[in-house]
Amino acid sequence: MDSTMGECEALIRQLKEVYSLKRISLSVEGHFFEIYKVEDIDPLLDQISDPEEIPFWAELWPASIGLVRFILGHADDFRETRCLELGAGVGLAGIAAKKAGALVLQSDYMRPALEFCRLNCNVNAVNASEFLLADWRSFPESVGVFDRIIGSDILYEKTLHSALAAIFRKHLKPGGKIILADPGRDYARKFVDECKSFDWRVSETLIPVEYESKSYQIRIYQLTKAGEP
Repeated sequence: MDSTMGECEALIRQLKEVYSLKRISLSVEGHFFEIYKVEDIDPLLDQISDPEEIPFWAELWPASIGLVRFILGHADDFRETRCLELGAGVGLAGIAAKKAGALVLQSDYMRPALEFCRLNCNVNAVNASEFLLADWRSFPESVGVFDRIIGSDILYEKTLHSALAAIFRKHLKPGGKIILADPGRDYARKFVDECKSFDWRVSETLIPVEYESKSYQIRIYQLTKAGEP
């Protein structure tokens, strides 16, 4: 048995002991993806008492599909770059960046998210070795700097905006880019407007997404340091 297939089967068995799994098939920009997620997050919600443990990571969100469309449509801009994925969840956007030729560190606050990331990387035949468990409020400086920082639907919590801004300042290389996908949340717009008022240049693109028989307009925000090309 192929070692990757064997690892996939072992990870699936391990995750099935805790979660009911659902496998999603996606075709985006000529690339095919198979993604495992939690089938129903309601039982997980019933188990939590701390708002910080809400399992946002367990779902596949439309914003992540929009970010994938953007990444694969600009694959040359990711090739041979070092990329940090924030709030990786089940890992779809980071997997797309890997398919585009980036070396990606996938990070999340919740350990189960990284277990799903590892499984989905193996299922999609991309590198499954760089993962980071980290809180944005105490993000490790030791991870270094990146050419690209990506995140999908990570601007929903206003209290974390200052921590995200600090990560952007500390971990983006000169000349680097931050690419964020958002479904149109007011807090996301406020964060972007605040960035504009400081030393960031922001561009915005709308990307249509069809997912589970619904249509979405996903906003892609690109942030670069003012004065840089």
